[in-house]
Order: sequence, then C-alpha cells, then structure tokens
Amino acid sequence: MGTYKDVVWFFEDEDNDLKELEILNILKRYNIIQERADIYRDFAINLLYYMHETYLGREYIYTEKDILGHYDWCVRKVLEEFEEENIKFKNIKIIREYFFTYYLNEFYLKDEPYEFSEYKKFWDKVFDIRNKKRNLFKLFLEIYEVFDKSLLPKKEENKECISIDN
Repeated sequence: MGTYKDVVWFFEDEDNDLKELEILNILKRYNIIQERADIYRDFAINLLYYMHETYLGREYIYTEKDILGHYDWCVRKVLEEFEEENIKFKNIKIIREYFFTYYLNEFYLKDEPYEFSEYKKFWDKVFDIRNKKRNLFKLFLEIYEVFDKSLLPKKEENKECISIDN
C-alpha cells in the first residue's frame, strides 16, 4: 500500500468532481475507514469549538506566545475528552502542527474570525467521504493520513502517550 501522496495524479483536474467509483476505489485502496473519519472529524470540530468559544479576540490574544498558549489549551481540552472515551493518540505533535498552521492564518490572524458554523461547514465537507470535489477529497486524504499516524492502536493502549509538547 502506498501513501496518500501516491494519488496526486488522480487530482490533476481539481475543479472536477470525482465519480462514485473513483471514490470507492481510493477508499478501498488506502483502507479508509468511515468510523475513523468520524473520529477525526469530531476532533477537528471539538478543537474548533474550544478555540471559538474561548477566544477573547486579538486585543487580548495577540502575541505568538498568547496564540500558542490558547491553541495548546484547546488541544489539551480535546485530548482530555477523547481520553475519557478511551481514544488516545501516540503523537499529537503532527496533528497539533497541522491544525495550528491552518488556524494561525484562518483564525488567529484574522481581524474578525468567521462564525463557528462557517468553519464547521468547511470541516463537514472535508470529512464527508462521499464528497465529490477533488480538492476537498485530496485534503481529506491528507488529514486522514496525519491522524492515522497519530492514533494509538487499541493493542498499544497501555503504552505511554506522547504529550502535546513532544
């Protein structure tokens, strides 16, 4: 099995829709599991929720240290909730950096962040595996791979999880 990057040729014309058979073939080829996609979506939405609900605005959270502190608090909060549901991550650093890169520009550095519902709509489209837009499906595969590298398999549950700082 190759990496998700191997399907780049499949997305040369990103504006066109994927056919249902094309989607099914990619899902099967890369062992995409709906339940995992749902977990990853929940993580993204919960992170967004805490960011949006606890953000005081640029007048209070404006230095790099402030932004990172707020963001890391939100990530920790989501991780705590997932651990309560017995879903653990072995290396959150990859996910933390991936989402921080996105949210730094699309949330923290905006004069006025979008409404929660607008961000949620975006993530719902990304994680909808029936989505037919090539560019969103490509993004879904990329994020799925990031999460898959971080999720702690059940058989490794008793091993030490890596903290947010690692």
